[in-house]
Amino acid sequence: VEVSPRNYYRLMQTNQSAMLYPGGAREALTGDRSYPLFWPQDKTDFVRTAARFNATIVPVSAVGMADSFNTIAKYEDIQRLPFLGGRLRNMTSQTVGARFDSRNESDILADLVVPGIPARNYILFGKAIDTTNVDHKDLDNCGKIYRSLNKDVREGIDDLMEAREKDPFKDTPRRIIYEQVFGKQAPTFP
Repeated sequence: VEVSPRNYYRLMQTNQSAMLYPGGAREALTGDRSYPLFWPQDKTDFVRTAARFNATIVPVSAVGMADSFNTIAKYEDIQRLPFLGGRLRNMTSQTVGARFDSRNESDILADLVVPGIPARNYILFGKAIDTTNVDHKDLDNCGKIYRSLNKDVREGIDDLMEAREKDPFKDTPRRIIYEQVFGKQAPTFP
């Protein structure tokens, strides 16, 4: 499904599931290994839409994918290149925005990366939020839920990064050797 506010609304309206990244393409495409969040300040539209249709929101934190790539050039540096930067900005200026108040997503240039050794990915599903009793017109309450979700996702990322450091099989070569010798998948957490 193409990303757009209208399509998200329709998915919720027809009681379908949707996976939404409030930080958008910029968050998904960053090569930053600190896994920053790029959520807009107090843009509660997705919470309000979920509440309007009594949807359940499940915060998801993930770590590991950015570690599977080696960054050659940051998107900020690519944009400053005399010939290439302008052309790329022109291409992305035609991209349809995923937010109601955004005409385009001109900042979605990704870092220039090359594949590295695949890293182990860690995913944490947070506590689900039932919006059945949430009034979608209550901007203050929807704002609290939005900020709580942002905090939960950030804490989940921090917890995963800490747990990863304690994982004896976080490094791919060690994990592969273990799995080949013992004929079973390496444990996830000690």
